[in-house]
Amino acid sequence: MNRAIRLPLLAALYTLVPVATVAAPKLYDTGPAQDLALVRFVNASAQPLTVQSGSNSGGAKASIVVAPAAPVTDYQPARSDAPVTGQWQSGSRTLPISLRVKAGGSASAVVWTDGSGNLAGTSFTEEPPAFDPLRASLAFYNADARCTAASLASSPAKVAIFEKQAAAASARRAINPVRLVVEASCNGQPVEGTVDLGSLQAGQRYSVFLVPAGRNASRLIGLQDRIAR
Repeated sequence: MNRAIRLPLLAALYTLVPVATVAAPKLYDTGPAQDLALVRFVNASAQPLTVQSGSNSGGAKASIVVAPAAPVTDYQPARSDAPVTGQWQSGSRTLPISLRVKAGGSASAVVWTDGSGNLAGTSFTEEPPAFDPLRASLAFYNADARCTAASLASSPAKVAIFEKQAAAASARRAINPVRLVVEASCNGQPVEGTVDLGSLQAGQRYSVFLVPAGRNASRLIGLQDRIAR
């Protein structure tokens, strides 16, 4: 297969909805014939944070601001034959980003502000996806290290979707394309709030992140996955 067509093929495999707005700055140099991966960034803090990429092949850097009102960026294509590097930045505080993602796979880099105001984070990588045209695909990412057993269920029916997920772990499963509101529990205790994912569409992918929220709390962030254009 000609590797120059990997990006359209990757988009087809993910079947993510395109963005019909002005294209976001491209953080990473993909090259004309490279195996590609997808990378996105999740700001779980209460203030805007900047993601700055590592230098591309021309020595230039790019950056985007991730605001709390839109805390998850679209997936950005990146080369899979080299580490995906960069940093989170908030004023003088920074947190490095370094990811290894397989060709056709994806990664999510999550950051938040700890009790001292410093940046802390974790990351998740996924294998190249399987595609089911008849069902939706839902991922659950447990980014809260204090939550050693996280569960996700439908709300208000409380039908289990993911159970006892370890800290810093993620899982994905196919589910029926129905209207879905989800709630979570952490170590057996309910997490405040729900996420309304709307009416799921067959063949589309969705994500829910459990992230730290203050000293003793967690919260959910959910969305339909998108690829930047």
